[in-house]
Amino acid sequence: MPLKIEINNLNKKRRLNQKVIKKTALFVLRSFKKHNALIDITFVSDRKIKILNKKYMARSGSTDVLTFLLEEIPLPRRNLLIGDIYISSDRAYENAGRFKTNFSKEILLYTIHGILHLVGFEDRTVNGKNRIRKLEEKFLNRLRFPVQPVPAKRDRLK
Repeated sequence: MPLKIEINNLNKKRRLNQKVIKKTALFVLRSFKKHNALIDITFVSDRKIKILNKKYMARSGSTDVLTFLLEEIPLPRRNLLIGDIYISSDRAYENAGRFKTNFSKEILLYTIHGILHLVGFEDRTVNGKNRIRKLEEKFLNRLRFPVQPVPAKRDRLK
């Protein structure tokens, strides 16, 4: 089974370049030698992500990205990765203004972040957060979105 990325925009307030988002997700997956995957990336409102965050993570409040690894099935000579990523496009819009970047770059950052979680990276510790941030910067730079190092107090991932 090849890589299959499905993009769903449930937040009609925010227009997205689905082609670029899909290419970004595929690029990151291939970088980790993931060649068999079924991934849904769904863009939602801040209101909707709050509901999902409460229901599935038992956390109140909003967040930017929620990732669910549904299954990693061992197949002969390759694994099938199945997962869902939910992204608040409202949060991306808000943070783009707050951090003086642009909405498209913020959307790609969150997409990369979600894929990194699906392939096994965590950000629950300081070391984990630092590792993920370095990888996000690496991928954004490769995609020609140069990034300034993230100040220590900037924590988008609350």
